[in-house]
Amino acid sequence: MKRWVYVAGVATAALLPLGAIASPSPSPGLETMLAAPPSSDYVEADSTAPGVIEGSLDADQYIATGNPANASAIKATLQRDGFIGGFGRTWIQRTTQHVLVEGAVAFSGGDGAKRWLAASELADKADPNYSHPLTVNGIDAYYGAQSTVAASNSYIDAFAFVKGNDFFFVITVSKTDDQGAFASSQTTAQYIVAPEDSIPLSQWPQATSASLSYTVGGFAIPVLLGALILGVVLFVVGRARRRPQVPAQGVQLSADGRFWWDGQAWRDLAQAIPATAQRSADGQYWWDGRTWRPVTPPS
Repeated sequence: MKRWVYVAGVATAALLPLGAIASPSPSPGLETMLAAPPSSDYVEADSTAPGVIEGSLDADQYIATGNPANASAIKATLQRDGFIGGFGRTWIQRTTQHVLVEGAVAFSGGDGAKRWLAASELADKADPNYSHPLTVNGIDAYYGAQSTVAASNSYIDAFAFVKGNDFFFVITVSKTDDQGAFASSQTTAQYIVAPEDSIPLSQWPQATSASLSYTVGGFAIPVLLGALILGVVLFVVGRARRRPQVPAQGVQLSADGRFWWDGQAWRDLAQAIPATAQRSADGQYWWDGRTWRPVTPPS
């Protein structure tokens, strides 16, 4: 989505729309609906870092994050669509620095969630950073989009879908075009984890005309989502720039990368890390001469 491009949270912008008027509380809670990353190599992002999507967001918070000129019109659109609230999380993969953003946004009924999905798709595919659609099997109401941000040389793969009355998004950000398959598989995992609905069908409002909401949303979403996605991209770029410069020489490793030469004998990396190896500024990684490895205490 355009916003995907601006985020890495797609996701995030969608989140923000969630907080509008007093409505039934989602059950289960939105914080329980997000799929976990596929491995322990992913760590939660710092919630205080600019551009990171972490925790609950109501409509005002979301709109303030995007800093749009037409905040009142956007809030009115969210209210008409039945926005209740949103929740998002951001993870960083330690070995690759890839970013994963997921979000769940609750609406009072399925109609509002689908209107938001339709407007989001139009906005994303109209964005100048949009590259091409992405597909996933087994989900009916969805869309996928890849965007590229030339200024930061970043690729954003994003999916959004509706299940019941809830809108979900899964966004990945990478410096290389290598996340398409992962974004698709993680979206499938998110769809499986998501409940059939968080507001019982019997409590959904009666369907109403979507024309006004759809039109306003179509123009408002790009502003909000774009700001969010841009924040994520800038966060990724900032992390990359803070990483230490790679030294000219590293530790001498065996061909299989399991042992290092201490000057007299080969030593098992599972038992000891070279004391002379360069560490990252945060002390969580060390340079083996070819790549950064996570620092793990000898077992």
